[in-house]
Amino acid sequence: MDKHIDIESVDRDTGMAITIDPKDQKHLVFKTIVHSKCGEKHIDQGKFATFNHRKHLCLICNEYFYDNENERAVGVA
Repeated sequence: MDKHIDIESVDRDTGMAITIDPKDQKHLVFKTIVHSKCGEKHIDQGKFATFNHRKHLCLICNEYFYDNENERAVGVA
């Protein structure tokens, strides 16, 4: 049995499928994440609010970025 669950999305930078590792769903980490370039808070929506991840997509300037603390988390306001 595969330990990763495909969520049918593709990373725009790498072209690779985005997958969810079940360990990132067991204990969700919710935190305020601010995109350092534009200063806007990042709020995860839909399937991205269901698992911890490091790479985020800013919905204001449409750029991928990593949280300054480099921690897997779900962005909330």
